Amino acid sequence: MMIAWALLGMVVPAARLYPYDSRYAWAEIPAWTLVLKLSGILAVYLIAQRFGVYYHRNYASTGRKAPLWLASANIAYVFIPVLLLPLVFNLLGAFISGVSGVPTIEAHPAYDPGANYDRAATYWDIWLKDLDVTMTGVYPAAWLRQFQAPWSTGLMLLCYLAYYVSPLVAVLPQILKRKWRRVRRITGIYAGALVTTYVGYILIPATGPRFEGGFKAWMPEQPGWFATEFWQTTLDNAEVIRWDAFPSGHVAIAIVALVLALRHHRKVGLAYLPFVIGLPLATVFLGYHYLTDVVFGFVFAIGTFLVLEPAVRWWESAWHVPEETEKPAL
Repeated sequence: MMIAWALLGMVVPAARLYPYDSRYAWAEIPAWTLVLKLSGILAVYLIAQRFGVYYHRNYASTGRKAPLWLASANIAYVFIPVLLLPLVFNLLGAFISGVSGVPTIEAHPAYDPGANYDRAATYWDIWLKDLDVTMTGVYPAAWLRQFQAPWSTGLMLLCYLAYYVSPLVAVLPQILKRKWRRVRRITGIYAGALVTTYVGYILIPATGPRFEGGFKAWMPEQPGWFATEFWQTTLDNAEVIRWDAFPSGHVAIAIVALVLALRHHRKVGLAYLPFVIGLPLATVFLGYHYLTDVVFGFVFAIGTFLVLEPAVRWWESAWHVPEETEKPAL
């Protein structure tokens, strides 16, 4: 979809969600470069998929033992979505600024010419902030700052960082058990959840509370436990896309990983549970997300199990390989 949209945009510049604005040119890359990078990612996936299809048709479905190289290629096929989607994520900033468009913050009636806005601030940032205030009577991201202390900031940071181990929480125990069909299914659900959050970023590009004052304005006044300042600065420097606030991918993906873990390897899920409980609060407490982002993170997680999981199960059923008869790949 992104490749087709980028190609269409070269021919029909008006094929955008929002008008072009040169202020966001810092995030762009040449259109052909974007297309070539996305095409390269797609090509790698299709090649891996061919190996996976061959493995299932000729070995897994018949019970025959596969050659080591093909079994290894099947493992690569299982994990390729999770490995490639972060590369797509890193290109979303260029795609949004150069292809789908970014709504300028000046378009909002509450725009303040004298305010210190982040360079990535958009119309949606003010809109989401106003929605938070309307729902709660306060601005949660700013109101929660009164409760920041070294211990509370440190604990919230641990919950926030827990998102980054979610792929391992979701699938690692099943990998160790060599339940490859289940791993494929879990990986498909997890990767599908990631993609749906990307759609949200494109439709509603927003920066988060940092749109006012920039990243440093939202750093805790006192250094937190567990090297809070180091981790927050490292994550900010590593962030390529700046329009990934809505929905909260941290909340959506962590919940998906938690449910999958509780369902298939309960002890791991129970160990992960306290971090996921704290994560929705942490995203707002640390100034990364609006409360609205968190609410829709839950919505996207629910949608994953209502829509994506049945689709993944249907796709898996096409292989006609009962899970209990599937041979270990290695």
